[in-house]
Amino acid sequence: MDALTRQSCAEHPERHAHAVCMACRKILCQECTTLWEGINYCQQCVGQLASAPVRRARPAGTLAMLALTVLLAFALTRLAVSLGVLIAGMF
Repeated sequence: MDALTRQSCAEHPERHAHAVCMACRKILCQECTTLWEGINYCQQCVGQLASAPVRRARPAGTLAMLALTVLLAFALTRLAVSLGVLIAGMF
């Protein structure tokens, strides 16, 4: 961090550097730094991140995962009941 304290902000040359934008690598003071999901960015890069389209899961994939989960739950329930009946028959 010593290297940053000796440098100045790209937007405010009179201020000491506080962080580096992880997208464009611009050196920033504390006022110019914005945290986005725990990572430092400048205002321009945050604007680009905020306007980026959100990727959503496909409905077919979600439906397939739901069906697999229900099938697995059903199979495990049947197995548990069968084992319970088998163990109860031993006593």
